[in-house]
Amino acid sequence: MNERDAEFLQRLRAAFMVEARDHLLAIDAGLLALEGADTPGERSRQLEIVYRHTHSLKGAARAASFPWMETLCQAAEDVFALCRRDRLLLSANDLDVLHQTLDLMNAHLDAGGAVPQPPSTDVAGVLSRLQAISQKGPPAAVDLPAREAGREQPAAGLPAAHGGGVPAAAATPETVRIQTPRLDRVLLAAEELLTVKRATADLASELQRLQAGFGPWGKRWLAVQPALRRLRELAAAGDPPARAAAESAAKMLEFLEWNQGQISALEDKVRTVARAAVRGSRLAGRQIDDLLDDTKALLMLPFSALSEMLPRLVRDLARDQGKLVDLRISGENVHLDKRMVELLRDPLVHLVRNAIDHGIESPAQRQAAGKSPRATLLVEARLLHGGQVGIEIVDDGAGLDAGRLREAALRSGAITQDAATELDEQQALELALRPDVTTSPHVTEISGRGLGLAIVREQAERLGGRLEIENRAPHGARFQIVLPQSMATLRGLFVEAGGHAFVLPSAHVERVVRAPRASLKTVSRRETLAVDGQVVALAHLHELLGLPARQAPAECLTIVLVGSGHHRLALAVDEVQRDEEILVKRLQKPLVRVRNIAGATVLASGKPVPILNVADLVKSAMHATGDEPEQPYAAPQAIQTLARRVLLAEDSITSRLLLKGILEAAGCKVTAVADGLEAFTALRSQPFDLLVSDIEMPRLDGFDLTARIRADRQLADLPVILVTALSRREDRERGIDVGANAYIAKASFDQRELLDAVRRLVGTREAS
Repeated sequence: MNERDAEFLQRLRAAFMVEARDHLLAIDAGLLALEGADTPGERSRQLEIVYRHTHSLKGAARAASFPWMETLCQAAEDVFALCRRDRLLLSANDLDVLHQTLDLMNAHLDAGGAVPQPPSTDVAGVLSRLQAISQKGPPAAVDLPAREAGREQPAAGLPAAHGGGVPAAAATPETVRIQTPRLDRVLLAAEELLTVKRATADLASELQRLQAGFGPWGKRWLAVQPALRRLRELAAAGDPPARAAAESAAKMLEFLEWNQGQISALEDKVRTVARAAVRGSRLAGRQIDDLLDDTKALLMLPFSALSEMLPRLVRDLARDQGKLVDLRISGENVHLDKRMVELLRDPLVHLVRNAIDHGIESPAQRQAAGKSPRATLLVEARLLHGGQVGIEIVDDGAGLDAGRLREAALRSGAITQDAATELDEQQALELALRPDVTTSPHVTEISGRGLGLAIVREQAERLGGRLEIENRAPHGARFQIVLPQSMATLRGLFVEAGGHAFVLPSAHVERVVRAPRASLKTVSRRETLAVDGQVVALAHLHELLGLPARQAPAECLTIVLVGSGHHRLALAVDEVQRDEEILVKRLQKPLVRVRNIAGATVLASGKPVPILNVADLVKSAMHATGDEPEQPYAAPQAIQTLARRVLLAEDSITSRLLLKGILEAAGCKVTAVADGLEAFTALRSQPFDLLVSDIEMPRLDGFDLTARIRADRQLADLPVILVTALSRREDRERGIDVGANAYIAKASFDQRELLDAVRRLVGTREAS
């Protein structure tokens, strides 16, 4: 194959990848609809859909030289052909085999079509099961790939003599495929125009203020007119004694009249320019807004792009657990930022799995409780006020048991007995969001580790949103992820604290109030404010951010009431400035995660202003007052409280949450980062007593991180513990060689081993 043919084949295969995904999605949806069809007409319609897409996929696979996908399609097509002729009725197990076939095809697409030769056990096994289904009716022959049958393949990139065709020709004239990175660049360029819009608006406002400055001058000019008339009369009289003074007065009058004419002309010009600037600003603002809306629409995806995998997921999970679940999806046309869709996929899967595994009962249990044996699971996307989107997962299962959550938290050491008794109903429910708190009696592939909901909350907060829980026991539970519809812009409230400007996302701001200092009350050693009959904790923003106070304490405080989930906080600020739409700049490496900061925006002057993370502020305020529900972490009796500053470097979110929970259980104050370079930056900027690090991390692995620490004079004595999946003897030896003080393998991980090492190393350092 020459270079030109190879290049053409590469383009053809790339086009096939896109088309194949569409066909597989359609077949998967058709099989699910076929399984739920309750009339012969509907079954016939869905069979026709899956047959047509399978046939088209087979031809496209042959044209693009994907022989094993062609073989699988042929076998599946034979099954559907028998069904169309009413010579085969598919059972639930038959449908399972067809879904496995689709999974295998998707896996081959993910691998770029690479399949071991001869065929792997997976391919051979699935092919054998498809043939067994076909043999329930008249036997159906299954073509082998050309290379195995000894036949010549069609010329590279040319369509076969039957079926399919070149996938690239399938595009209609009304559509065009553009690479996503190019659209991303266009969107970023359009977003930057918001700075131009703000700059033109500021310029127009400044010109209007300049024009307004002529008003006082005009009044003063009118006020001196009588004196000027008197001066003219004296100059005209020309009396000899006053002649010299009259000549001077005449020159002064001449200048004043000339000056008045110049200023009047200047005023007219400024007025004209100001009007033009206002018109231009409004026009530019409208055009920029329209351009940005149109550009964002290009990168907005319907909720269906996120929910399309749910029917299959619910079907498989329900069958595995012997439960009957009807899934209802609504709001599929609600659009989300494309950049959010992939980031929301795992949280949505976690919530659906949680509902089926923990919430929905078995058919027998539901009937005993007077419910229908079939449960209902509702997944809905809704547009909310303020440019937000709510994604709800509602089930009609047993609901959440606050008592069991308290017991699970006590059993895992997440809270003390005293703290458990002080929790109200809502606080007890939010224990479900804690790492290592699970009511499942055993660990399964679906749940039981207590990490799923913690991951959901962390991802929601990272996207500038929140996770809300509503218990409807014994008739189910409701989880809602509330997010901004776009990651590009948001409305923000500009405030000032400690001499610096900050932005609070307006979606988290309830109201702004003025409160006399005398109205504050002290409850449990903290300042509180009564709002709508509810006592709300008060915190000073500059203190939460570690900034010095720039103003003397005022008798009347400016307070912004903010909320995160079911928690509210009264933030005292120096000044509230304005509320406006801003362009969000996400934090980049190495500052991917900075406590209390969600991102930044850039003013027209070029000055960056931090955007605050309200969820972090609430946690910081609770931690500062010792009232954070996540902090009363009771370690087992054998564990002595360490209360030391620990830096945790771990790129896996699951391992990071687990290790962080264990260390905080022992009283450590833990700062977590996602890779070695972030860890080294953090070590150079603030003091720590210990580093706990993974080895396999992006940018800077644990070995190199430890070596850098030992080579740095200021950090050379810092204790380092490596916790890693690398358990070979040579890996351990390398860890010790580069200077690690302890090496713990995840395969045989025991939290007591980790805590013993922490206690030993921190104690040794303190003694020295």
